[in-house]
This record gives sequence, C-alpha cells and structure tokens, in this order.
Amino acid sequence: MLAVLTYWCYLFVITSSVGVAFQDGFKLGKPHPVITFFLGGFAIALMASCWAIFNGLHGYFEGLLIVITLSLILWKRKVYIAFLLSLKAKIKILPTYLRILWAIIILFAVAQCASAPYILDNESYYIQTIKWLDTYGFVKGLANFHFFLAQNSGWHILQSALNLDGITPFFNDINGFYLVLGNLYALDKLGCYFEQKEKSLLVIGLFPIFNVFLFQFISTPSPDLPIYLLSLLIFGEFLTHYTSHKKSNISLLFILGVFAIFIKVTAVFLMIFPLILYMKNKEFVRKDMLKLTVISGIAFILFIIKNSIISGYPLYPIASFRLTDVDWVLPTSLQEYLVQTTKHYAFFLTPNEYENSTLLQRVIHWLQLPKLHGLFNKAMCVVLLLFPFFIKKARLKKPLYVLYIISIVQLLFLWLTSPQYRFFLGFFILLALTIVAVCITKEYLIKIGITLATIAIAIPLFIPFNLNTMTKNEFQLSLSVFSLEYLIKPHPNTKYTQATYTTHQEGNLQLNTPTNIDFFWATGDCELPCIQLQHLNDFKAYFRSVPQMRTAQLKDGFYSYTFDNE
Repeated sequence: MLAVLTYWCYLFVITSSVGVAFQDGFKLGKPHPVITFFLGGFAIALMASCWAIFNGLHGYFEGLLIVITLSLILWKRKVYIAFLLSLKAKIKILPTYLRILWAIIILFAVAQCASAPYILDNESYYIQTIKWLDTYGFVKGLANFHFFLAQNSGWHILQSALNLDGITPFFNDINGFYLVLGNLYALDKLGCYFEQKEKSLLVIGLFPIFNVFLFQFISTPSPDLPIYLLSLLIFGEFLTHYTSHKKSNISLLFILGVFAIFIKVTAVFLMIFPLILYMKNKEFVRKDMLKLTVISGIAFILFIIKNSIISGYPLYPIASFRLTDVDWVLPTSLQEYLVQTTKHYAFFLTPNEYENSTLLQRVIHWLQLPKLHGLFNKAMCVVLLLFPFFIKKARLKKPLYVLYIISIVQLLFLWLTSPQYRFFLGFFILLALTIVAVCITKEYLIKIGITLATIAIAIPLFIPFNLNTMTKNEFQLSLSVFSLEYLIKPHPNTKYTQATYTTHQEGNLQLNTPTNIDFFWATGDCELPCIQLQHLNDFKAYFRSVPQMRTAQLKDGFYSYTFDNE
C-alpha cells in the first residue's frame, strides 16, 4: 500500500503539471481541478505515442518526462501554484462528512490496487501490451504475433509511459488514481447539491454508489474505467454549461471526448455532447476551432500511425483500409476472425448460431443470458424503458433527453457490432444516477445510501467472496482479497505468480509459452515474446499461418507466414 501511495504521489505531480501547462498553453481557462489531471494524462499519452513510433517507453522516456515535468513546474510555477490552491480549496470546502468519505475511498482504493489483479484481460494482453510498449514501442506487425495486441489502447500507452518500469515492475495502478479523482469530482458536486439543491448536481454527486463495482477495474489498467470516468466528467460539464456561454468549457468537453476516443473507439458517441453545445454556441467557439483542430488532428494522426505500424490497418479494426506495400499487414482472414468472434462472443452464440439468426433473435437471446451479463443487459433495457418517465420530473429536461437519445443510439450500434455490457456501462451509470437522483432527494437518505455503498467496498476487498452466482467463467470466480503482506509492497501485476514457462521454436521465432496456466489466452507476466502454445498450434492448423520475425531483431516486428500450398 505504501508503495502504491508513493506512486500515486508521482502520478499527481506528473499529470497535474503537464495538465496545467496543457490547459494554459491552449487557453482552456480554469476548469475543475480534477479535469486538469485528465488533460495531463491526454497530453502524456500523445507525447508517449510520438516517442513509441521510434523507441520503447522505458527509462529514457520516463527520465525525459520527469525533466519536462520539472521544467513545466518552474516555467508555469505561478499557474501551477494557483492550481494547487484551487484543488486545496475544493477539498477544504467539502463538508466534513464528505471529506471523511473520500479519505475512506482513497484508503480502500490503495488497498485494492495493492491486491492481486482481477480482470482476466490483464493476463491475456494488458500486461503483454504494456511490456511491448515499454521495451520496443510500436512494433511492426505485432498483431501477427497475437492479434489481441493490435488493440493497443491509448490508456495502455499512458500506463506504459508512467509505470516506472526502469525502477520496479509492480506499478500498473493509474486506474485507482483516476477513480479516486473521479470520486472527488462527484463528491464536490454532491457538496454543492447539499447547498444549492440543484438536481443536476445530485446526478453527478451520486457516482460513488457504483464504487463497489468499479473497484474491480482498478487493480489493472483496464481501458474501460477511464471511459466511465470521462463519461461522468463530460456529462457533468454538459449539464453545468448547457444553458451557459462559456467557450472554454465547450472546448474542454471536445478535448475530453477526443481523449476518450483515443482510449477506446467505442466512446465516439461521447463527442455528441460537445457538438450539441457547439451548435448552441457557434459564435463562442469559432475562435477555438484552430486549436481544437490541431489537438484532434494530432491525436488522429497518431492513432493512424499506431494502427498502421502494429496491424497494417490504419483504422483498425475497420478493414476497409489496409497498407498494401508492407510485409507486416495482418492477414485479412485473421482480422475478420477477430471482428466476427467479437460479434458472436458478445451474444454468447456460436458462429453458426450467429449467422443463422436474425438481429431480433440475437437480442432476445442476449437478454436471456444468465448471471452478470444477463443482469446488466436486462438492467440497461429496463432503464431505457423507464427513463422518459423520470425525465418529466426533472427541471433540465433537454440535456437529459440528449443523454437518453445518445444511449439508445449507442445500444443500437452495439447490437450491430459487439454488445458487451462493459461497452454501454458508462451510459448505464449516467441513466441510473439520474433515476436515483429523481427518486431520492433527502439529504439524510443520500448520506445513508452513499455510506452503505462505501462500506460495501470493504466486503469483497477484505472478505473472500465467491462469484459463482454472478459468472460462469471459472477463472473469475474469486475476487482479489487484500492481505497484510501488501501493506508495503503490492502484489505483482499478474495473478499467475507461480507460472512457469518454457521455450518453443517456430521457424525463425523462439518464443516463450506458459506450462501451467489453463486459460487459453493467458500469458501472465512472461518475458517477450510470449504466447500460449495451444493458441499458436490451433491458429496454425485453422489459418495455415504462423508468426515469424521480419529480421533477427524482435524490435523489427513480425509477419504471418502462410503455407497453404505446402
């Protein structure tokens, strides 16, 4: 815990100083202090992406980032001091009850981050993605080695840039840091609600009631959590400024939306919020168009470059465009397999069942799924059906109708692509918070509810908790429980601490493969390059291709060698 808390102090200084310089340089005004940390994360992710084109995000980049941070603090010291005072003021004006609550949330979050990681994707590609970024940066044709690595989220780029891998291999805790900040933003709004009794403030202020669920995302660098947090910030600022004329905040919403898309393309619908504000206030935003174009243009170009290097598809996973004059392009068959697998997996259908069913039949099956998936699927549909009745009881109806329509559009889009509940959870949280805010307005009831929700975090954190009633996945039946041995040093980044590995020669490629991990996709914290042997052999038999090194150096990447005619 102590190590994680120390690391968060490092994150605080790095992200805040870069964020202050970013918002001051682009004349973005003085937003809520929490937003500054997200702007800093965005700027660092862009810098890291530029560096990763040519080199790994290891000690040299981290050293450069520290030098940049110190230089920015000295250069913008007056602005930075003003920011720190603003943050201090926000915390100080919180009612004592909310400050105590936030302190408890911080304590629980540090304990959760020090515990073993829970999310299974961490073992299949989060760790490996970050390790490739740390060591080599963007690797040509890395998708040919393992197509999960083609996803390479902007959030993983940020974690790689900030994980201090040159000092220790234990830090992958930016999710916990940012969730704590998201809670501060929400609690500040809740404190304002207690004074002003404005319902829009309560919608955002109730966010901590979801902590018990969101805490499962913070011991790994899951790119889903920052999308939920950015959804909260964007919608919170959208509610605040829907009827105002503050151009800086419209620009901020736009930049936060670009950051969300840079992390996860499915977050594209969040951009509708700033676009609506722009349509309402065109005359106040025209002067900002140049800087917004520059920022979004840089992010888009880096997104294209990253995808072109790693998979050969500039708009990955969209296959409409692909590089044709390079040898590292992911074969179309593998790219299409990933897209189709993602589709039928989300509906829990076999490929044949998916192809031979109508959209209506798929949706009905999707609603009837058991356990956690079915629970969230049904809950989202129920919330969408009930939401119009609650809008009628709210004062700000138009912005809530905007949220409602965007939520419907996103769900329809996901039904056509991949309706995994974690993809629509951000909008579900906002819809659910609105309903709760309409139903519960008494201060004492709010305090009881948010206190119980915070206490509930401790149950799965400190008490062994079996999820047999919530999931059928045998690898996710037990949540991570805190142990006293993590008071100083955190648990390693993988849950497979006892994993053993062996080497395997495949053509010109010598790879590492786990010998005692049963999960088909899992590689844990294995040395590069690493892949499950069963995974390699199954794809070799099905696609008649294997990954091969382009040169004698891993940094030069991979291509897929096919042997159809052999």
